[in-house]
Formats: sequence, C-alpha cells, structure tokens
Amino acid sequence: MCKTALIMPPDRPMKWISKYNSLTVSQVGKEMPNGGMNEAGLVVEQTTLWQSSYPNKEGLPAIGELQWIQLMLDTCASIEEVKETAESLQIVNPFSRLHYIICDRTGECAVFEFLNGELAIYSGSTLPVPVIVNTPYLETMVRLKSPGNTCPDGLNDYDLDSIKRFDRAVECLEYAATEVVDLNEMLRSTQRVDTAFSIVYNTATLEIQFESKRFPKQKRIRFQDIDFVSDSGIAVNIQQDKEVNFDLYSADLNQRIVEAFFRNPQLSTVFGSPLSDEVLTVIARFPESFRLR
Repeated sequence: MCKTALIMPPDRPMKWISKYNSLTVSQVGKEMPNGGMNEAGLVVEQTTLWQSSYPNKEGLPAIGELQWIQLMLDTCASIEEVKETAESLQIVNPFSRLHYIICDRTGECAVFEFLNGELAIYSGSTLPVPVIVNTPYLETMVRLKSPGNTCPDGLNDYDLDSIKRFDRAVECLEYAATEVVDLNEMLRSTQRVDTAFSIVYNTATLEIQFESKRFPKQKRIRFQDIDFVSDSGIAVNIQQDKEVNFDLYSADLNQRIVEAFFRNPQLSTVFGSPLSDEVLTVIARFPESFRLR
C-alpha cells in the first residue's frame, strides 16, 4: 500500500510503502493511531508530553505526530530501523505533544522525545528504565538517581501525579524481576484518573490484550485470527462489553469516529477552536486516497 502523510502545503508530505500489517488502537480515526503492534512484533506507544518541541528540519518530508506511529508500524521491524526513519523526516503542525516508547521483538526498547527543537533517543545504557509518563525521560531519571529520590518543590498536580506514577512503575518492574506479575494489574496501579483504556502487547505470541475504563472486562485480539489479505478493512469497537467482534471498516465509520473525537467538549478545550466540518471530512476521508502498489 502506498501512503502519503496528511500534510498541508508548503510542507512536503512524507510518502512510504507499507511493508507490515498492524493492529492499532485509535481514538482519532484510521491511520491516526494512539499505539499499536505490527506483524514483525514492533510496538509503538506514546504519552502526552506538553514540553515537546519538534525540530524544524527544512527540506525534509513532513508528517503528523500520530501518523508518525503508523509510519513506524508500516515500515519498521527493529529499533534501529525506527531510529533511521525518525532522523529522515520532521513532525509538523501537531494536534498534541507526545513522546514515544518503542519495543521490538528482541526485547530492545527506545524512547523518542522532541525537546528544545531536538530529537533525543534513549536506548541501551541510556534507557535503564523502559517507562515513560508525562514528564521528560531525563528528568525522571535524574530525580530517580538523586539522594532521597524526592519530588521538586512547586510541582502542580499534573506533574506530581506523573512522577508518582513513574515511581510506581519502577517499583513494579523491580518486583517483576524476581516474581511473576499481572501486567494488567501493573497498568491499573500506574494509570491516571482519566485513563481511557489499558493495553498489553505480547510480542512473542503477537496478541493484544486490552480493557477500557467503561468496560473493564479483559479482551484479546490475536494476529493469527485475522486474514490480513481478505480482512484488511476491519475495525473493532473496544468500548463495549461483548467479546471481540470484527466489523467492516468504511469511510462513513471513520467519519463518525473522527467527529466523535473532535466534537468532544472536553477535548475542544484542549485543542482550542473547533475544527470545521470540512477539515474533519478531510481527516476522515484521506485514507481513501491510498493506493495499492
């Protein structure tokens, strides 16, 4: 499948050919995932990082912060491939500010952050704890290594909650090093009050387990249950209490998802002025422009 990033002039949109099938989770619509895993066992996830400031790499192709996730799932099987791809493009006109954590099937992980207009990548010895919250990674590690591991004075509730969740995640990982742990319970203990859903990616068996805040019954999807040739256009509603049911994807379905997200009153306060109906239609319909090779 030949794809093009949804980018407006004068920026030059990134173009690529999808190599790998993937399962993604999205609140925004098709090709705008919040995270996912591909058939090579590469997992890409993100959290909000309001301090993010994306590099201005004039002349390089451009992409949005969510489509960046889909690009990596479409084209990469390893951390090294993601690093190479990330250096070859720029993120422009983001709806939100994010940083990413990525793991491949070998168990290697990396964190990608955009701070002060520069891309920072943490992996190997610079990623002693593979956890991201809503705080720059280096800040969490500096505090973790400081005497007494105390929180700085003057933090607002949002930043304090982020640091506390990082500490709980570190404790869970230390415990998991010697004991069998329930990963879903670990996620519950580190989630925010407004966490919408929790996901566990199994790169060995290529399956995804998930639960949502509204419907906490755990469900799973396995790659082996999907015929990506015949079922390439399918969707699953994770905000329901039934077993996993595959529905046919359609542009009309995507339109409803896009409108539900961007018309949400709480989200409108975050994004500022509401997007026009015409812009929402462009977001919902642009996957229809992709073509087979």
